[in-house]
Formats: sequence, C-alpha cells, structure tokens
Amino acid sequence: MKKRIGFRKLGRKTSHKWAMLRNMVTSLIKHERIVTTVAKAKELRHLADHVVTLSKLECQLTGIRRADKIIWEKPVLTKLFQVLGPRYKQRQGGYTRVLKISKRRQGDGAEMAVMEYVDRPGELRAARPPRAAQKEIMEQYLQEKLGLQPLSPDDIRILEAEVDKLGLTNGIVAVDKEENTEQKSESSIDEASKK
Repeated sequence: MKKRIGFRKLGRKTSHKWAMLRNMVTSLIKHERIVTTVAKAKELRHLADHVVTLSKLECQLTGIRRADKIIWEKPVLTKLFQVLGPRYKQRQGGYTRVLKISKRRQGDGAEMAVMEYVDRPGELRAARPPRAAQKEIMEQYLQEKLGLQPLSPDDIRILEAEVDKLGLTNGIVAVDKEENTEQKSESSIDEASKK
C-alpha cells in the first residue's frame, strides 16, 4: 500500500536524480523552455517553482545562498534574481506550465512535454493574470473599451437607498413578477370573454 510518497524516483538513485533535476532547473531558467518527459517535467515543476519563490524572499541574501545550492551556473543565478524574481512579484505560485506533446520519444515511446515559465515573451499559451491583478485589469478594460467607471462604495449605498424607496426587494425580479401577473390577469379576462 503506497502512502506518504511525495515524489517520483524516476528510475535513478537519489544522488543521480537530484543532479539531473539541478541540471534541468538550471537549463529551464537559462532558456525558459525545455522539452523533457512528462514524469520528469512534473517532478521538475516543484523545484522550478521553489527557486522562483526563493528569488522573491524579503532577505535576498538568504534567497541567493539557498538558490546557489540548487543552481549550477552563476549567470543563471543572476538571471533568476534580476529577471524572473521581479517578473513574478505579484504572482503567488504557479510560475511554470507543463504542456504535453503529441509526438512521443523515438526510442522508448515515452510521453514528452514542454516545460516553460509563464508570462514570458514567446510563450506557447498566454497565462491567466495573477489574482491580485485580475480586478485591476478588468477595471482598466471597462474604462478604456466601454467607457464605464467603477462604482464607489458611496455610489452603491445611494443606489441601494433608491431601490428601497421604490419598494423593490430584488430589483428586476420584482418588476418581472408584476408584469407576469398583469399578463395572466389579461389572458384570464380574454378567456372568460370567449366563453
């Protein structure tokens, strides 16, 4: 019975697996997109997200020291802290994407995948904006494209007071009910006159 297994062995000894993952995360940061097997990509995703989180730490010196134990090359470490860290400042996780490729590997037929960082130029599929920025983007779109201004809390209170003065409990729903009762009464009068 498999319980509490948090990672894949990938058919290697632990030292070999971690050396391979360190190589892959270094290549991923350097090129921002790599092609590998699906199992390796899913295992790499955790480590790749972790090093980006290290680049966003309050104390950058601590983050640099911890990331230096994972990443092999110094220029790649510099890119992590100067390019990727600021790029994902507002995003809270989910920095990578795994996309399966329909073409399998030639020798053993293993499923292949593209592993890439999101929000980068030339990405395969545009990423959803981070949750913190979604509201701002929507407000900006409404202002620019439709010319609508967002309602302030004072405007909302004024509108609610006007609705209460009119005696509408649910706004449009109450008006629809009144129209339906008028139509029913007119149709019943027509039916009675026909008889």
